[in-house]
Amino acid sequence: MTPRAIELFCGCGGLSTGLLDTGIQVLAGFDHDAPSIRTFNYNHQYRGGYGHVADLASTSGAELLEIADIKGKLDLIAGGPPCQPFSIAGKQRGLDDKRGNLIFRFADIVRDLSPTAFIFENVPNLTKMEGGGLADQLQTELARLGYEVYASVLNAAEYGVPQARKRFFLVGLPAGVNFEFPTPTHTAAATVDLFGETKPYLTVADAIGDLPDVGTDRARDIPNHEPTMHSAKMVEAFRKLLPGTRDKKSFHDRLHADRLSYTLRAGSGNFSPLRPVHYKYDRVISVRESARIQGMDDNFIWPDPLPRLQQYRQVGNAVPPPLARAVAARMAEVLGWDTSTDETKGDPSTRPPAFYLTHEERHAGRVAKLRGASLGAL
Repeated sequence: MTPRAIELFCGCGGLSTGLLDTGIQVLAGFDHDAPSIRTFNYNHQYRGGYGHVADLASTSGAELLEIADIKGKLDLIAGGPPCQPFSIAGKQRGLDDKRGNLIFRFADIVRDLSPTAFIFENVPNLTKMEGGGLADQLQTELARLGYEVYASVLNAAEYGVPQARKRFFLVGLPAGVNFEFPTPTHTAAATVDLFGETKPYLTVADAIGDLPDVGTDRARDIPNHEPTMHSAKMVEAFRKLLPGTRDKKSFHDRLHADRLSYTLRAGSGNFSPLRPVHYKYDRVISVRESARIQGMDDNFIWPDPLPRLQQYRQVGNAVPPPLARAVAARMAEVLGWDTSTDETKGDPSTRPPAFYLTHEERHAGRVAKLRGASLGAL
């Protein structure tokens, strides 16, 4: 039978995408954020995965299965609790941030449901919080549930993602099962082996170089590939900014065509991090370009009426699907799971239309909500 999984703290479902691409059936995703669940459902229901709004701080594992109408034992629980309390880009408040305790809610739900295996994901800085004690405590709690727990920090670039993005993983397997994290498939060009077992890192140009500029007629046919409004002063600053450098005044980073992308960030609350500037065009990258840099294909779509800030934020919060797929495939191999991507592929053409607004209506809606920062004013 196809192994069955759920995703906790799923966001828009980047981790679920990687599992489905491995041939693992994701039955449900859970998150407190309704806009993220809307995106999750648009991109996973046609593959058999249904998203549900749920407060994971208080909902038990049994209640989650009841919400999703899931019967029987799960093979896998996966999830990445909010990383903002631990991220070096944030205030690093750890458990003083109420979201910080959600890492232990992951362990609680694993305890409730006793899946065969689990995958936990977060930022690498979690391993440094409280001198490393926080990650050790979580790993110990999960091991006490009877699992062999393996930990590693993986770089998404080493698994075919055109972005310098490191993530911390805990993998739990039945007692006595040995596990090694997947061998990297990509490396810096100077260290590619002679036997063809590794490939050079994918670059920004590899990911987005074929996309037309936003605002062109061709761009209208590409989902979520729309322009951001910039002031003339900001456009001029972008024009002067060399690829691979940072503007000293606005702190915008400009992508370099032949390198990995900078790490994409999500932001939280009213905070919207600066988007990287395109290496060729004098503007920040579009949502579609961001998604490609995160390793998502063009079938992953953010439907109307999701605000574009939500779209960028969901991309930045997501686990790159190729990285999730690499970890899940290795787990499936070790456990001898019978996986078939034919069972989890689905047909994206069966979805309802993603867009009911015209480009002009969407643009007018953005203009009506513009504030000074939205214009990119210096």
